[in-house]
Amino acid sequence: MKRLSLLTIAIFAVLVLSMPAKAAPAGVLNIGVCAGGGFTINAISIVFSPGCTTTGSGTNVTYTGGGPLGSPVQGQIKDLLIPFTYSDFITFASQPALHFDLNSLGPGVSNTTCTFLGLGQACSPFFGSQFILTNIGTGTAITLNAAGIARDASATTTPWSGTFTTQLAGQTAAQIQTTINGGGSISSPYSATINLTAGPAPVPEPTTMLLLGSGLTGIVIKVRKRRKAV
Repeated sequence: MKRLSLLTIAIFAVLVLSMPAKAAPAGVLNIGVCAGGGFTINAISIVFSPGCTTTGSGTNVTYTGGGPLGSPVQGQIKDLLIPFTYSDFITFASQPALHFDLNSLGPGVSNTTCTFLGLGQACSPFFGSQFILTNIGTGTAITLNAAGIARDASATTTPWSGTFTTQLAGQTAAQIQTTINGGGSISSPYSATINLTAGPAPVPEPTTMLLLGSGLTGIVIKVRKRRKAV
């Protein structure tokens, strides 16, 4: 009986110390278009066609409740009315515990003069626009910064930040500005890189380990005394 009691306590201690700590989402998410897809942007909205996205090379997101998320995995992405926030902005049916909520877009840049931009210089279509138009020599890069939180089965969340980008060959920033400000739309494939930064999973402190060990020792002594009394 003594050996059985000691064995039970030992097993309990091992189980307690080996329990994995729940960790918030962490890693890198690279996404791009589904087959034949892209996005359409204008002054007030972004439409992702056909409503899905696909993870790309370099994706590695760890989280509690599943995963890790790698590539290629197809997910869902919501259309946006700027500047509203969205829960479940990006989700994955095969990874139901992982959720990316959108909290903010932009900002753009203060310069709204898009004519005669030098190489590498940038502008926004209008004051307050979240889009950034950059002269890349062969055309214009359109970028959109985004940020939010990632949720999983743990009680903690992880801030994320990322950039959506596309390149339009042969089009100047001034041409794109004229299109957007005139109520038109721009359609193109896109890609995005989203970075998640979470703190390390909590590890039992040495003091906690010592107290736990002392507590178990106390239990063993009490069990022995009771056995002797009997």
